[in-house]
Amino acid sequence: MGNLGWAEIAVIVVVALVVLGPEKLPGAARQIGNVLRQVRKISTGFQQELQNALDEPIEAEARQRGQLAVENSLQGSSPGTFEGEVVCEAAAVENSLQGSSPGNEESKTQPEQTSDPPPSSQ
Repeated sequence: MGNLGWAEIAVIVVVALVVLGPEKLPGAARQIGNVLRQVRKISTGFQQELQNALDEPIEAEARQRGQLAVENSLQGSSPGTFEGEVVCEAAAVENSLQGSSPGNEESKTQPEQTSDPPPSSQ
């Protein structure tokens, strides 16, 4: 209702009462309410479809960038580093989610042990 104040609404109600009469006013108000409800429903549906259409390319691009980042991490990091351990664990989780059985030790990727001490968490 935007810029309508109480005074404007009161004038509209009085004019509607005079024009329609007391018998037809409730039915007319019901019809106006139904029309406004339908307009809001259509508007909301349109907004959701428009937002989904705009989000699809963004989501696809983000997925592609994420996949490339994972692939680059798998190729460029050694399993002895902290990043390599995270990547190996992520690959193990991904394998287990894709259908590997949780008890199957062959599907889990174990990082190589190096003589480097683990980083301290200070």
